[in-house]
Amino acid sequence: MLRSLLVLLTVGLVGMAVTGFVFSMLLPLAALAVKIGVILLVGYLILRLIKPDMADSLRDKVTNRGEG
Repeated sequence: MLRSLLVLLTVGLVGMAVTGFVFSMLLPLAALAVKIGVILLVGYLILRLIKPDMADSLRDKVTNRGEG
């Protein structure tokens, strides 16, 4: 019984540490990635309004990155 209690306590502490890491490190990184994505999208849309041909060539370069 004491052994089970110690195992549960250890698993709980490890789980709390992992959860703390996720909320303190990974979520701000994900939020930063979303902000950068929104900025890039707005920049692309502005470029699309100003110079549609340049936006098309930029999109082709990004989407055909792995080919040829």
